[in-house]
Amino acid sequence: MNTDSSIFLKNRSITLAEFGYITAVREFEGWVEISNDANLKLRMKKVYHKWPHVLAKCKTFMTKNIKAVTRSGTEASTKTHFNEIYIDPPGARLLAFPTDGGNAPNTVEQLIMERVWKQEVWAEDISNKADLLAERDRFQTSLEIQSEREKFLTERTTKFLNTNYLQFSKKQIIYLRLDKRTRRRAAMRLGIDLSGHSNLKMHLEGHLYNTNFVHVTLPEFDGLDGIVGVHRNEDGNQWISTINNGDKGWWKHETKIAKHRKDVDEPITHYLSLFNEIQLSRHDLLKNGGKNTSSHQALIKFPKNRDAS
Repeated sequence: MNTDSSIFLKNRSITLAEFGYITAVREFEGWVEISNDANLKLRMKKVYHKWPHVLAKCKTFMTKNIKAVTRSGTEASTKTHFNEIYIDPPGARLLAFPTDGGNAPNTVEQLIMERVWKQEVWAEDISNKADLLAERDRFQTSLEIQSEREKFLTERTTKFLNTNYLQFSKKQIIYLRLDKRTRRRAAMRLGIDLSGHSNLKMHLEGHLYNTNFVHVTLPEFDGLDGIVGVHRNEDGNQWISTINNGDKGWWKHETKIAKHRKDVDEPITHYLSLFNEIQLSRHDLLKNGGKNTSSHQALIKFPKNRDAS
């Protein structure tokens, strides 16, 4: 098996690196720092929506003495920065792959990322049926307030993805058109600035069955992942209809804080400011003096049948 301690995943533009055991976690105003037993120190900037979740994982890994693998974007050095962290299972290294894997880099990348996404799913509390049904109800409510044209496109795209996702995802990396409203949603929910972007580069990870949503990784934003709503019209043209961060706990805070401010004609900085306000509320960061004490689901899973147990 491959023994390299790091690997660059070209399609997603990220690097995964074995970090070992975390010996210290320090939180500062604008970043988080972790150390290992080799005295390597890495920093994570407090940007995007997932940093409180990642900080909670760092503390858990340190407390439970769990080996870790860090993730960083291509613009950051793996020796100085990280933006996500995963379990490096004992006896089954996360980055292990057959020695001839160099002949099939795309297969190796997919193999490793499937292990990563399985970790994220295993970490979710899927036994809480009430939360799953509440999320399904929220989704249905959002459909009901769409225009007739939007409803038609949502239904059409859902049917297409249910039966043709393998065809849709064949290229894996796709570019989808976006508009001003989508740029505002991306800023408010993921903390990313898409000013000047007419389309968004995405690596497809999976389809949320019986919806028009797909799970994606964003190579241009340090490998951040999110949930994208797709609309496809009669001639096959498709674009992003909406985007969110997959955190079911986000919505009540967005409704409370941004209800009358999320569709106003303001610069993108207004929506990035809303993101900061919602994130502070979502994770009780103000009440805890700016310190994170919470975690959240990384990806929403809808039951195929609303009454499924």
